Amino acid sequence: MSLLKQDNQGGIRFAHSTTHIALTLPEPWPVLSSAVLNGGFTSTHSLLNLRVDQHAPPPWPPAEQSLQQQAEQLMLPAPCCGMMTAASMQSLGYSSLSLKQLRAECWVTAGLSNLRRSGDPADAFNGAGTINIWLLLHFALTPAAMAEALIQLTEAKVTAIRDAGLLSPLSSLPASGTGTDSHAVICPPQPGAEGPLAFCGKHTTAGELIGRVVLDACEQSIGHCLRAANG
Repeated sequence: MSLLKQDNQGGIRFAHSTTHIALTLPEPWPVLSSAVLNGGFTSTHSLLNLRVDQHAPPPWPPAEQSLQQQAEQLMLPAPCCGMMTAASMQSLGYSSLSLKQLRAECWVTAGLSNLRRSGDPADAFNGAGTINIWLLLHFALTPAAMAEALIQLTEAKVTAIRDAGLLSPLSSLPASGTGTDSHAVICPPQPGAEGPLAFCGKHTTAGELIGRVVLDACEQSIGHCLRAANG
């Protein structure tokens, strides 16, 4: 049985074990994600990042089915936004940051064996390299701003990969991610007195906050991966 660590702050519960990380929200919150389970622009009451065995023999059940079954087994409230990875949960990077009354948290798990550069030739790969990212914002955004936040998240991830000097094994050029990355932006359903933020680009405090918190969490996770590979 895997060791489970739990944290509970403000009605938001986080759990971390060797097989998964999970986040439970006090109520369904808007989410924009590329998740396998309940992806797209929807709402979620919980999030699951599930570690799977890349060496498990076939037949393999559909990823969405496996995630749904595991979410139910863990008693995560529905709807659940679920992602998969073969990367170790020991790669977890976490960052929390506040700027001018805006707060954000970011969780990242990473495997680097599947590094690719945008535009590399398409190829089949079944390795452990996936960078999964959850960005939890403690302030409301419009749908368009959530899309902009996802862009800021992705740019911060690419920056962390480039700063680490990681290369695509196909092109030997600076990598921009892996072939199977999955990301999610989550924010509260109720806006503050001034309403939801409509912009979160680099000229805004929200954009600076997103860039810094994602960059920090990605740097941590990539660092865990590199030390594990070299140690």
